[in-house]
Amino acid sequence: MSIAVLILLSVAVLALTVWKAERPAVYVLCAAFLLRMLVLLTDYCHWGHIPFTGADTEDFHITTLAFIAGTGPIKTNYTYVLALFYRVFGDGGRLMAQFFNVLLSYGAVMLVYATLRDLEIPRKRLLLAVSLVAFMPATLFLSGVLLREAWIQFFLTLSACAFVWWYRKGSMANVVVCLTATYASMLMHAGCIGALAVYAAGFLLARTWKTVGGRTYAVTACLLAGFLAILLLVPDLLLAKFHHAAVSGHSFNPKPVAAGSSYLMWMKGMSLPMKLLLSPVRMFYLLFSPLPFDWRDVTDGIVFMVDSVFYIVLTVMMFRRPLLGKEAKMKRFLIYTVFALTFVFAMGTTNAGTAVRHRAKFLPVMVLAASLTAAKTNPDSRELTDVE
Repeated sequence: MSIAVLILLSVAVLALTVWKAERPAVYVLCAAFLLRMLVLLTDYCHWGHIPFTGADTEDFHITTLAFIAGTGPIKTNYTYVLALFYRVFGDGGRLMAQFFNVLLSYGAVMLVYATLRDLEIPRKRLLLAVSLVAFMPATLFLSGVLLREAWIQFFLTLSACAFVWWYRKGSMANVVVCLTATYASMLMHAGCIGALAVYAAGFLLARTWKTVGGRTYAVTACLLAGFLAILLLVPDLLLAKFHHAAVSGHSFNPKPVAAGSSYLMWMKGMSLPMKLLLSPVRMFYLLFSPLPFDWRDVTDGIVFMVDSVFYIVLTVMMFRRPLLGKEAKMKRFLIYTVFALTFVFAMGTTNAGTAVRHRAKFLPVMVLAASLTAAKTNPDSRELTDVE
């Protein structure tokens, strides 16, 4: 049954892409989906080794089987998601769980494409932006394996796109989608809380003529109150890892997980205020490592050239001359979101491999912020569309 469902859904996704997407973007999008399917099959059928697989992916699989059998504890919320697929599809549960990750990862690509097309980004820049999200190696490799990165990336992308939609078109539905999607990403990693704080501030401060009104405040306040109530009533749902770290005394002092790949270990043992003071250094390493002066071997050099250098370019693009009109403020809030996520993830990361995985989660948000430089504006309405 699982094979039949996989084939039918794959055909449906490709058919929908061909129907909705414009050429030549349709070729990029179809290639993105097919490459993600190739990653899935390569890992599931053991045709070769996929980066980022190994101990983590197998641990999720074993933990889920133990949970279903009633012999093991829950380690992360991802176990509940996997257990659903394992129970519904039986022996094909792992295959369908990995296929679900493919759909989530591809969904992030489609969201970026749809949003940039709506923003009227010039075609060449749009294709370049979509290609970055579609074919960046880390994002591609993480799309079809048994990890939670695809889930986090999709919901962070959805929240960013919903914020853009709200800013340009209004609608309380976009407020609900943005905050709820951010909360969904937090279910898999509490580090996404930085994005929640930025979007909430954005709904209160970044108003336009289409989004003025008390309803925005009321909906935002109600959703935040609901999330806070869940956090207080079920603290282990989101902050179990942070609570354990604080109790054990190892907060923000992660152990190196791979020989030679650790960085900034000289910060280990520092007080929290000192770590906060030096947080820009941690953020720099998270976004751009492995750096040339930290390369272990030729592999690090390759990773830098195919991954880190693109984050350097995107960061520079984000800070190019801001747009005139309402898109300027919208872009600033997307930049704030990128740096809030970078800050939170960087505080607990001292390993180059983990840094590559973490920053892939919010790559689409960086691409959206960098691409806004090329958006079209109406010079006659620049002053009228920005309500302070």
